[in-house]
Amino acid sequence: MGEDKLRWKPKIRPLQTSVQDGAVVLFDPLGISPSAVVLSPVAAAIVGLMDGRKTVREIAKEFSQRTGIEVSETEVLNLVEQLQRWYLLEDERFEEAYRKANEEFLKEGIRRFVLAGESYPEDPNALIDMVKALKRKVKLENIPNFRGTVIPHIDPRRGWEVYTKGLKLLAENPSPLYVILGVAHSPIRHPIQLLPMPIETPVGRINFPSRLAEKLVSSASFNLISDPLAFAHEHSVEFPAVFLKALFPDREFSALAFIVSDLDEGREAIDEVMDLLREILGSRRFIPIAAVDLSHMGPRFGDQILDEDLMRFHDGEFIAAFSTGDPNALVDLLKEYGNPTRIDAFGATYALLRLLKGDGARALAHDVSYEEETSSAVSFMSGLVF
Repeated sequence: MGEDKLRWKPKIRPLQTSVQDGAVVLFDPLGISPSAVVLSPVAAAIVGLMDGRKTVREIAKEFSQRTGIEVSETEVLNLVEQLQRWYLLEDERFEEAYRKANEEFLKEGIRRFVLAGESYPEDPNALIDMVKALKRKVKLENIPNFRGTVIPHIDPRRGWEVYTKGLKLLAENPSPLYVILGVAHSPIRHPIQLLPMPIETPVGRINFPSRLAEKLVSSASFNLISDPLAFAHEHSVEFPAVFLKALFPDREFSALAFIVSDLDEGREAIDEVMDLLREILGSRRFIPIAAVDLSHMGPRFGDQILDEDLMRFHDGEFIAAFSTGDPNALVDLLKEYGNPTRIDAFGATYALLRLLKGDGARALAHDVSYEEETSSAVSFMSGLVF
């Protein structure tokens, strides 16, 4: 074993994790790693020390001191080399694979649907029937002048009743152009990114307004399309796009789709893009849709227990801030409390409110989906901006 390898300072990439049958499962949201990786609790704890600052030797020593479990430098190195083979480390091997995957995604020229048959029907008629039912069944009363909406992005099988409130608004207000504001579940180099292509759904294609996009991209001070691959598996873009096309299967319309990172990672960039977009759109009719969820709590997300009182409190505070219609109310909320319940809605909802500069907003529905096997929960809402 060479001394150089022991000086290696491995850094694990941002990954999605879950706990299944006592094991820790790593998922690559970018899809570069070919499959999910299952780690023992010991291996997962060692991986947690791979921050790019510690050498292999230091990781082995720190783990042993913290846990009292002896692990050799060779065992740590073997794990690091396996992670590298799986493209789970931030290194040259991953960067090259990421570059090629982005090139291939752009070359294809359309964002394919990937969750049909799992989260929603793949059969076009069944999908259309699914959304047609909400037109008949869902009732909304005392709705002010509608300008934009919030819907969830949780799996529709877990939150369809809340989806239907926001989708009902969209069904009654067709538009030639939609602005989809999703959440960046994959790492992106800038706080907001634009999908530079049309979107395919089981019902048909949603057009891409290329001239509008070109103006926006050329006007921005940073690269708005530096990470197109982040859209390839992004459900917070796929779900609103698919349901929009199912609502209007025979209409031609366009969509500009964005993903937005956490609000504390780059509010200035979000401001810049939303202000530019508002200026470029001018008097053109459009409807923006923020596809977001609220709290993520419980052992699946790193908590020791599911604190439902804490979740309800912070959901309530977020909804109250949203209801002002003022994007700065969300900024103030983050400054006051931070984000202890992992609400992922801050960035995209802020972008929605910044784009519209509306008179106010209203929550239409709120619910919580429980995951019994992990004693965890995700909350979500629908709402409108007027």
